Amino acid sequence: MIKDMDQRKKENIRKTEGKRRRHRYMFVRVHYDKRVASLEPLGLEYLMACVKAEGRQCIIHDESIESPFFRFQQLLKKIDRCRITFVGFSVISNTAHYVLELVRLLRRERPRIKIMLGGPEIIVNHEDFMLPQIDYLSYDNGLDSLRLAVRHDFALSVLPRCSGHAYQKNGQWVENLKGAPVSDYGILPDRSHFFRNKKKFRVLAKGRFSVMKTSFSCPQNCKFCISRQFNSCTFRVRSAEDVVDEIVHLDNDKIFIIDDDFLVDKERVIRICRRLLELDQHKTIMIFARADSISRCEDIMPLLYKAGIRDMLVGLEAVDDSTLEKYNKNSSVALNKNAVRILREHNMVCVGLFVINYDFTHRDFMRINEFIRKEKLIWVLFSILIPFKGTPVYEENKDRLYRYEYRRTGGTSALMRPSKMPMWLFILEYHFLYYVNYPRIYWAGLTQMFNKRYRNR
Repeated sequence: MIKDMDQRKKENIRKTEGKRRRHRYMFVRVHYDKRVASLEPLGLEYLMACVKAEGRQCIIHDESIESPFFRFQQLLKKIDRCRITFVGFSVISNTAHYVLELVRLLRRERPRIKIMLGGPEIIVNHEDFMLPQIDYLSYDNGLDSLRLAVRHDFALSVLPRCSGHAYQKNGQWVENLKGAPVSDYGILPDRSHFFRNKKKFRVLAKGRFSVMKTSFSCPQNCKFCISRQFNSCTFRVRSAEDVVDEIVHLDNDKIFIIDDDFLVDKERVIRICRRLLELDQHKTIMIFARADSISRCEDIMPLLYKAGIRDMLVGLEAVDDSTLEKYNKNSSVALNKNAVRILREHNMVCVGLFVINYDFTHRDFMRINEFIRKEKLIWVLFSILIPFKGTPVYEENKDRLYRYEYRRTGGTSALMRPSKMPMWLFILEYHFLYYVNYPRIYWAGLTQMFNKRYRNR
C-alpha cells in the first residue's frame, strides 16, 4: 500500500516536471515603417497555429501595434508575465540589425530563454545568423519540421530529424538541409491576434485587410526580387478549393492575397472566382499581379470584378524598356500601359510599383512622374533598387555597394553610388516623387474613395 502511494507520488512528480519542461512560446514581430501599411503578421500566425496544434501555449508580441516607448522593457514584462521560455523573432532584411540587438539584450537579461530566428532573411541567408547568442534557426520550406521540434520541445535527440533547422550542439552549429518544396502548410493560421487588434491594422486610404497566401515562390526570374528564393526556388500553388474555403471562412470583408502574381494560372483564377460567385461572397480582394498576366487575363476581368477582385499592385518597375530588360522583367512599357488601361476600363485600382535605378538622371525621375500623370494613377509606391543578398543583383554589384547595412535595406536608402548624379540630388529626386504624388493618396483616404468606388458590396 505504501509502495503504491510512493509510486503514484513519483509518477505525479514526473508528470509535473514534464509539464514544467514544456516550452511556452512567444513569436515577435519588431517595429517597421508602417506609413503605407500596417499588415497582419501572417507568418507568425502560421507559427502560432503550429505551436497550439502541438498542445503548447503561444502568444504574439507585435511591436508595430505597441507603444513606441521602452520597447525592450515591454518585451521583458510580457515574457515574465506569461512565463515565456522560448522566443522566436521574425527577421526581414531591414530589421535584422534591430533583432540582433534585441537578442543581445535578451540574452543578457534572461539568459535561460531559448531564442530562435526565422523569417525571409533567415530563409535566404541563415548562415549569417549562426551566432553564439542564438539557439535555433528556422529556414525550412514547410512547417512539419517545426511542429516536430515543438512536439518534443526542441530536444537535441529530435533536432537531427528537423529539416531546415540549424542548432547548437556542444558549442558548434549543426545545419540540416531544407525539406522538399511545399504547395501547402497543412494548417490554417491562427488569426486571433489580428482580430483582437483589428483596429490597429490598416492599408493607407483603403482600410483593414486580412492577409492570405495562396502560392509559394515565384515563376519569374527578376534579378532584384528576393521572393524567387523562397520554397527552394520552386513555384507551387494551393488548390483552388482550399483558397476559396479560407476566403469564405475569413471573418473580414477585405482580403489581401500576397502572392507575387495571383494571376499566373488563369484557369485556377477562373475556378476560384466562379466558386466565390456560386457561394454569393461579397468580399473585396487586393492582389499582386504582373502587367503581362493582366494583359493575358483581359477577357476574364469582368469575372474578377464580380468576384470582388478590385485592387491590383502591379510591378511596373520602370518606364523604359532598357531598364526593364536590365531587371530581367520580361515585360515592356507597352505591356505596362496596356495593363493600366485594362484595370482602368474595368474600374479596378492599379497600384503602380516603381524601382529607382542608380543610373537615373533627372529626366528619368521626371519620366516616371509623367507616366503616373498620363496614366492617371492615384496609388503608387517607389523603392530605390535593393540589392538583396541572395539575388543576382547583389552578386553582380558586390564591388559597387555603398554603406550596405541591414538597417538601410528598406528601399529608401541608396546602397550603390548613383552613376549620373550626386548622391544628395539622387535622394532629393527620390523623395520628390513622394512629395508630388502622395497628396492624392491622402486625399483618397479623406474622401473614402476606395470604399465608395471600388469596394465589393
